[in-house]
Formats: sequence, structure tokens, C-alpha cells
Amino acid sequence: MDVLEAKQLVIKAGKALRETGLIARTWGNVSCRTDENHFVISASGRDYETLTEDEVIEMNLESLSYEGKIKPSSEKRVHQEIYKLKEDVGFIIHTHQHNASAVSAMNLRRIKLDREYPGLGEFVLCSEYGLPSTSKVSDKVAEAVHDSIGNAVIMSNHGAVCYGWTYEEAFEIVQNLETACGRFLDFMGIDPWDGEEDHFAKEWNDTSVVLKYLQHRQNLPAYLDDFAQMIGPQIPVYDEETDDIEALIAKAIESKTPLLVRGRGAMCNAETEDDRIAQSMIIEKNCRAALAGFGSRPIGRYESIFMRQYYLQKYSRLKNAGKDGEDEGDDFEE
Repeated sequence: MDVLEAKQLVIKAGKALRETGLIARTWGNVSCRTDENHFVISASGRDYETLTEDEVIEMNLESLSYEGKIKPSSEKRVHQEIYKLKEDVGFIIHTHQHNASAVSAMNLRRIKLDREYPGLGEFVLCSEYGLPSTSKVSDKVAEAVHDSIGNAVIMSNHGAVCYGWTYEEAFEIVQNLETACGRFLDFMGIDPWDGEEDHFAKEWNDTSVVLKYLQHRQNLPAYLDDFAQMIGPQIPVYDEETDDIEALIAKAIESKTPLLVRGRGAMCNAETEDDRIAQSMIIEKNCRAALAGFGSRPIGRYESIFMRQYYLQKYSRLKNAGKDGEDEGDDFEE
């Protein structure tokens, strides 16, 4: 495929993912094979809404070498492994989509679907967990892709990766996976994400999923990587009967941190409106993952603290450089 055409398809996919609410901010990544030795991939930490052709990086499939100063996605090795394993794959989409992310926290090796979905088959495999962007992640995803009959793999406590020969095929699989995982959650008695996003813009996220989680829990630990990165190891849960909620609200607003109150929901605070909406989205998604994951363990505290500290350092560097965004867990080298 022509390199320019491939870059334009990557940009098109990124915008479509944002428009359909399947990703928040710049989390996730997209790539397109151009020939047997090269592929193009979205740059690290670039907003899909404003992504340009210069910010889609052409890479050597074998060496992962590239030209220029703009860094490619930190998950480039995941894409590399899939292209090397699957000669019939021409397009890859990695997302942190809502329902698939919730299923990713259930500590399963595979999920059985209620019916066959195009590109998925009867089962979807789940790869073992590893810190984002490390060789462990790419190795475990490669193992699952190798064993998978369908064209999607769920990445434990993280998200999903979907692939096909064309952009259209890969994007259809992304959507089919979200539908299939939603039906799986519904069967488990957990409200799936239904595509409604208006509540993310509200000051308080009081959806049924958030309220259900807060009903009996003392804190909300990180079940998903993006929660650990953007928020930290956990958020405490407060109760209006025993805590001074008004004082806690004032402190949360001042410190730009979220607040969880039993019976009221999640109050989201951040420096920008976009950050606040992303925060609300991630808290709700993590609550859904936590409900789905009861019986399994959240991400380890050490790993969560490490991801949070790295995120803060990187986000600070991006802000100082005049860029806003993050490519989930950029370059956690082992």
C-alpha cells in the first residue's frame, strides 16, 4: 500500500475511535502495513483529532527503526509481533474500549461468546498481564494471537487488540468485540457500556455502575492500566453519614483530584475539561472492571505507583513541550 494512503487510514481510524467513544484522549494506537518490510503507526502522545500525516511514523518491521524525532507508539512491539505472525493482517487497532476492558479484569484465559461474531468466532483469548509497553506484553499478546482463531485478543487489565486485512475489517472487529463483551457482562449481571457518553461531562458521574460499586466498597483500586496511570493505585470511598463531604469536596476541587462518595457517585476534577471527561470515563470503566473482576486481584500496588509516577513525569514533559496527551504507558522498558 502507498505510504501516504496508509497514514491517512490510520488518521481516519483514530478519529473514528474517538467519535465512537471507544478510547479516551490518546490512549490506544493504530497501524497499517505498507509492504512486507514496513508499517506505519500513530505517534506517541498525539491527539487523534489533530493527528497529521507527519505524526504517523513509518517503521521497519524487523528492526523497528524509523526516521525523524517524533516517537512512534510505545506499543509498537505488539504491532510488530502481529504483523510477523500474520501475513494476512494489514491493519491493527489497539484500544482501551469500555466493555472489553472490563472483561480484561476478570482473570480469564478466554471468554465464550453467546454466538459467533464476524472475525471473532466462538471464543476470544485473553493474554497474560504485563506492564504496558514492555516485551512481556508483546510476547504474551503474540502467544494469544498465535493460538487465536479469531482476529481479536483481550489484554489482561488493559484493553484489546483487533486486526484484519483492511481498515474496514479491523474496525468492524473492534465494534463486534465491544458488542460481544457487552453481552458477556450483561450475562454476568454487570451493566455494560451502552455507548452513552453525555454523563461523562457532568460534574458527578452517578451511573448505575459507579453507584453499585460504591455501595459496599471502602476504596476503588486500579483494575486497569489507564486508571493506574491517570489516577493512581486507588481512590478512597467516603460516606456522607460519617465524613465531612463538603470539606472533602473543597479539597478535591483545590487539588484537582476525583472524589468518590457512597450514594452520590464520582466527582471528577482536573485541570481541563478534556481531562475531567477522561477521568470520569476511566473511573466508570474501572468500576465496571472491578465489578467484573471480583474474585480476581487488581493491579499490584507497586506496578500502579510506578505507572502513575512515570505518567506524571511524562505528562509534565509533554505539557512543557506544548503537547497534550499520552500513549498509554509510553516506554516502560524492562
